[in-house]
Amino acid sequence: MDCRKPEGWGNLTLFSSNMQPSWIIPSILFALTTVIILNLVYLFLYWTEKHKFLLFWFLSWFFQLVFLSGNLFRAAVEENAWISVLIHSSDVTRAFFLLMGTFLFGKKEFPKMIYWIFPIGIFWTVLEEIYFPGSDLASAPIYIIVGGAHIYSGLILLKLPSTHYKGTLIGGWNFVLWGIHIIDYPLLRPVLELAVFGFLLGGLFRLTSAISILIIYFEWSREAEIRLDSLYKKIIDTSQEGIWILDREGNTTFANHKIGELYGVDPDKMVGRNILDIVEPERRKAVADRLEARKKGITEISEYNFVNAKGEQKYAIASANPLYDDQGNYDGALAMIVDITSFKQVEEKLRESERQISTIISNISGIVYRCKNDPPHWTMEYISEGCLQLTGYTPSDFVENKILDFGDIILEEDQEEVATGVSASVESRTPYQITYRIRKKDGSIQWCFEQGIGVFGADGTLQGLEGVIIDYSLPKQAEELISNSLREKELLLREIHHRVKNYMQVLSSLIGLQSEYSQDPNAKKVLEDSQNRIASMAMIHETLYSKSVESQTFLPDYIRKLISNLMRFFGYDDKELQIDIYCDSVILNQSILIPLGLILNELITNSMKHAFPKIRGLKKLSVSFKLDEKNYSRLEVTDNGPGKFPNSQPKKDSLGTELVQLLTHQLKGTLQESTNADGFTTIVSLPPTIQK
Repeated sequence: MDCRKPEGWGNLTLFSSNMQPSWIIPSILFALTTVIILNLVYLFLYWTEKHKFLLFWFLSWFFQLVFLSGNLFRAAVEENAWISVLIHSSDVTRAFFLLMGTFLFGKKEFPKMIYWIFPIGIFWTVLEEIYFPGSDLASAPIYIIVGGAHIYSGLILLKLPSTHYKGTLIGGWNFVLWGIHIIDYPLLRPVLELAVFGFLLGGLFRLTSAISILIIYFEWSREAEIRLDSLYKKIIDTSQEGIWILDREGNTTFANHKIGELYGVDPDKMVGRNILDIVEPERRKAVADRLEARKKGITEISEYNFVNAKGEQKYAIASANPLYDDQGNYDGALAMIVDITSFKQVEEKLRESERQISTIISNISGIVYRCKNDPPHWTMEYISEGCLQLTGYTPSDFVENKILDFGDIILEEDQEEVATGVSASVESRTPYQITYRIRKKDGSIQWCFEQGIGVFGADGTLQGLEGVIIDYSLPKQAEELISNSLREKELLLREIHHRVKNYMQVLSSLIGLQSEYSQDPNAKKVLEDSQNRIASMAMIHETLYSKSVESQTFLPDYIRKLISNLMRFFGYDDKELQIDIYCDSVILNQSILIPLGLILNELITNSMKHAFPKIRGLKKLSVSFKLDEKNYSRLEVTDNGPGKFPNSQPKKDSLGTELVQLLTHQLKGTLQESTNADGFTTIVSLPPTIQK
């Protein structure tokens, strides 16, 4: 309280030697003692609990201590302006920390305006003593700030949701009334008769606020403890681990629902029962030994299996720890038990699966392996028992290159092919299939077939190679027999083509001789056409003799030979005749080659016989064999002649034209002819069935 002299009192003040009541100093000393004790209490609470609101409340009472110390100095020693500044500024600061602590306790956001209101209040205390000493009106803003802070703190406490706290109700109303008392103080101070009442009332508010704040804190701590207990209970009730607590005699003091599920009994009915009465008889000695170990302070993690009260086979892992009382004496044991029955069942299935796989692998007539990708060594990390039968070496000879590398038994001339095949597979992450030869332990050569794949980790790095290696001797022998048989048949077929070609050439020569002796022009013309047709068929056999029909150059080569032969026959050279040939990569059935060759012969012969003689300049011939969008083969022969019967009515079809139509129909194709400014075009469209 500010006890400066009121106006109208002259030079006398409440603390002057003439007017000072005898109870002033004792009352201040008493209040000072209580505040010191409260400071120590709040400091201890903050030191142990570390809550910020306790720190701010401690600081509030610390500045209350400064406030009372200033008043004691003024009453016992002397009154001066700076003591008044200290008293008022400490009162403002006390109110600030009180409000801060209340906001933190109520978990409310601190208004920013308060950060500059209180510094202004402290600054005003200095200005008041300099410019308005002894003015009650000048002191009013200070008391409004301090009183307002108390009222605001009280309202915060009263509005807290936990209104069932007695402390919040007491403290809230106490701070509201105390704030009103502080604001009233400048009005009551000039009345000396009310000073005693003011000091007593202020002391009562101070003591009540201190006690109420302590009550609030202890009630808050109790509620926090209840919440924590509720949380622990929720954790225990929802835990997927069994929790079993025993006293020093082995009697159950607590068992959660998981323990009840595991042992097939009601956990509430387990409480009070000794653990030896709950476990099956054959396990009692082992459990008793473990209880003795707990008494010696030994912790233990153990795995065990048992049959519960429902007759179910269970597997569990228990972590057991001794419990001690406050004096460090053994007070019982705590066991955390995890039901691992489902894991054991999975483990058993996995073990059975591994056994089956092991049996299958051991009976495979070959090698199952896992190795490193380290050519040329191919270091084996695992290799099956079939290794002995295939190579003559035991699996242990190869594992981690104990005796020799697996790469050592691969023939040197095959090692590069093996490395290349595996490398390409690893890069593309596809399986590899390779055949190679190995040298067995007895020195013999063995053909092997290997199929495997790269194994990659979650990060994409190559972990190794896994696969199988089998004996490939019999397939290799069969492959060689088939290859030899095919070579023999190919030679025989070529010989047949060669002989047919020779027979046709003889026949062509005989027809040629006959045409020379013939005096009839029509007969001579027929013989010459027949000679060209036989030559076209002979060329088919000649081409088949030199290369396979599956060769991509078969058809272009045949067309070139046919055109070259007809150019010689009709007397054309390369300078006067321009030839364009285009063929798609098409593999044709051998059975259609003769009719296709005859069609080409007739179409090219027609161009050279009927179109080119009428052209004075450069003669052009284009032959193409393409596939359209429906996979039909499109044979197109184009010349730059005037076309078919340009200036006269069509004549009766010649034998060549009829032959083209007949062969096209035989091949289930269609025939189209057209004349345009560029010349005459014949198109023969053949179905996909002619392709191989």
